[in-house]
Amino acid sequence: MKLIENMVLPRFYAIPMFLALSLKSGADAFFEVNAVKYLYIFLLVFAVFFMRTGRGYDRAVVQKSQGTSQSQLWIFIVVYFSFLILLMIFENGSPQAIFKIVSPFVFFGLVVAAADESLPFAIAVGAALNIVANAALLPFEYGWTYWGGVHTFKGFYLFKTDLAYSLATSLLVYSAWNRFKPTPTFIVLAGLSVVQVVLANSRMNYLTLALVLVYIALKNGAKPLSLLFYGTFLGAAAGAVMYFYDSSKALGFDTSNLASFTQGRDRIVEVLFKYGLANYSPTELLFGRGLYADLIIYMENISDGMPHGAHNDFLYQLVTQGVFGLILNVTGWTLVYKIANSAGRRKWAKGLAFVGFMLYISQGFSATVSLYALKTWPVATVLLLIYLYPDPVEEVEPVESKKPRRSTAVSLV
Repeated sequence: MKLIENMVLPRFYAIPMFLALSLKSGADAFFEVNAVKYLYIFLLVFAVFFMRTGRGYDRAVVQKSQGTSQSQLWIFIVVYFSFLILLMIFENGSPQAIFKIVSPFVFFGLVVAAADESLPFAIAVGAALNIVANAALLPFEYGWTYWGGVHTFKGFYLFKTDLAYSLATSLLVYSAWNRFKPTPTFIVLAGLSVVQVVLANSRMNYLTLALVLVYIALKNGAKPLSLLFYGTFLGAAAGAVMYFYDSSKALGFDTSNLASFTQGRDRIVEVLFKYGLANYSPTELLFGRGLYADLIIYMENISDGMPHGAHNDFLYQLVTQGVFGLILNVTGWTLVYKIANSAGRRKWAKGLAFVGFMLYISQGFSATVSLYALKTWPVATVLLLIYLYPDPVEEVEPVESKKPRRSTAVSLV
């Protein structure tokens, strides 16, 4: 039953999956808690069986091409999972790390198996709740933390970067569900997201939020040259401020110092290349040294003995899983993208998948994305929305009356 435009309430058999997707952002925020992690997956599995039972196992609605792609995804999950298990046995790793790496594909596959017309609305509800619930913590100390000497906002999340990335993806998802219309609700959510990302002081997520806002502006008819002009102006203004003002006082890092600006990431990359990849055998280059190889290499070769992760997803996958593991990961996302488009091209979603992957890639340059579900699941959610949300039904225009054609027949008298 539709109450307002784009809002579809679930039938009784879709309620568990509707609730699961509405609460997804909360599960993301606390996904590192094992109880939350496994209970949420259990809820998804239960929701699939409940929906299948409620529908009477009606599989007629699934097209052959879609069913084939979904089968390929589950076969891939088994292959990827088996590879990571063998890597853990012969090198290093943990079941928790393996589960988190394959979890976005499991999540996507389960939701697709329980597709329902009400689920896009559930995804939008979850996105809006995430933005509003975190904003509600702005007046309370619980939502804040100290990053160095700077008081930064983190919301419900453990790290400020996770909060900022989650807000950017949630705003993108809500806007997509709303067909990118600049409604009052969207404007409020956008304002809350911008305020929280700025207060979180997460540099890379200034870029992710900017990508989302530029994409939404383009979908609303903004001219690229105008956006480029305003972007250049704002960039020049920001550059002037950073040149004349000591950024370390307000931001907690010195933009004039590479080590301070990257917070040691340049040193980590140097160590992993010099003491890791440069010394790998052909077999190690192909299969990696295990899921904790980046931590081990840094700790064994740096005098402080502190373990530091790769902080770069592409480097992490090469060091830990080798070229083969990187290919498997790309294959998984390719299958997900294929399934997202298997129900037909969505005119409303033109460019949406590209933006979702750009958010993933941009995060991957400064964080280990594939190892954390709160980084990968939002991208899977964007692709789910494309799969689940059809183009709006266009009103049938009245057929114009055809003009009488000049008769060429010869009348017989």
